[in-house]
Amino acid sequence: MGQSISSTQFFLYGKKHFTQTGYLRHIQDYKDPVQKAAAIPLHHADADGTDLTEKVVVVTGANSGLGKEIATYAAAKGAKVYMLCRSQERAVAAKEDMIQHIATYDSSPSSSSSSSSLSSLRDRLHIVLVDVAELQQVRQAVQQLQKQESKVDALVCNAGVLLNERKETSEGNEATFASHLLGGSYLLSQLLLPQLKAAQGRCIFVTSGGMYNFKLPSWNVLTSAPGEKYNGVNVYAYAKRAQVLLAERLKETEPKVQWVTVHPGWSDTPAVDEAFGDQKKYLHPLREPWQGAEGVTWLVGTKRENIQSGEFYLDRKTQPKHLAGPFFTEGRYTKNSKSDVDELMKNLKKAAGLE
Repeated sequence: MGQSISSTQFFLYGKKHFTQTGYLRHIQDYKDPVQKAAAIPLHHADADGTDLTEKVVVVTGANSGLGKEIATYAAAKGAKVYMLCRSQERAVAAKEDMIQHIATYDSSPSSSSSSSSLSSLRDRLHIVLVDVAELQQVRQAVQQLQKQESKVDALVCNAGVLLNERKETSEGNEATFASHLLGGSYLLSQLLLPQLKAAQGRCIFVTSGGMYNFKLPSWNVLTSAPGEKYNGVNVYAYAKRAQVLLAERLKETEPKVQWVTVHPGWSDTPAVDEAFGDQKKYLHPLREPWQGAEGVTWLVGTKRENIQSGEFYLDRKTQPKHLAGPFFTEGRYTKNSKSDVDELMKNLKKAAGLE
């Protein structure tokens, strides 16, 4: 009964809030300006007023979809951006595309200031090759970052996969769990804690409304251990619920850093195409990638006092974390106990090799 209620209400709530229609309605309530594109630079007439000059922003999965939009925005606002990507070829192509899109908003493309701006953009956009599902690669990427930066103002944990068939990493972890949670959220953020603390920065876990369907399951189910029945969509949703719980706990244990989860809504990205195929029609009207990313970029650039650490966001506003009760109330079906979260943190620490 609880599963039926949570799934039904998730879909109905999503059709109202997660679609493009929901986004267009939500931005009418924004108190601060909103941009129409990620690439609008700092001093453009249509900019939202955010200035990220001197800031360091790290974005995983930055070569496509939401990650590319987030990285483009941060670069356009003057930040030094580290693009954590799996493919050198795709990362280089994305970087050049980002630069060209930002350049199109320059009022004088042929001017010397424009050339200087393009050169500055190239200098501020850095590619770091890493598959965040591979723990050793995460460690190596962090070592590379730490050699170059003493602080990180914003870490956006966006990368991950949603697979229809079980796949293991070279280290024996199920790939969806490892990319979204173990490597791409937990280990990466824990290794970068010195830099995040130095900046009194923020860590943003890009999660999914799919987490509304479930509470955190047992460790074996969460990790899709051998012998467990595999359902790729469920495994993805479990990892996303775990991100929400992770942010809540890290708010308490690492208060110098702000920890939030954010839902980009139902956005038209390559990842959605790959995961859902023809079934994505049920999520229409899908948001454009920038419409999904905009609420994430607000969390990157807004003032510290505007963020409530430990909370779950959509379109610049905190959201309920549970919808399993009657008439969209919280209910109890998707809630976990403190001991459940204690166990999660203990197991993540062990699995990440941080004991």
